[in-house]
Amino acid sequence: MKTVWLVVGIVLIFACVVSFLIAVLNWFGYYHVLDGEAELYAAMHRRAIVFGAIGIVLAAVGTACLVLRSGM
Repeated sequence: MKTVWLVVGIVLIFACVVSFLIAVLNWFGYYHVLDGEAELYAAMHRRAIVFGAIGIVLAAVGTACLVLRSGM
């Protein structure tokens, strides 16, 4: 069972990193797109916030899996 928690924790941490990367790219686009409609800026801002929040949740759950594994 320890191996399962380890694999789940590693997969969740990897997903967290990907989610943060998407959030950072959306923030970069939000601040560096010079010409665009208001909907474009709103969509980039919303995606940055959503993927950042998802990244935080995945980091917390992945860390919990790894701590649970170490406590076994």
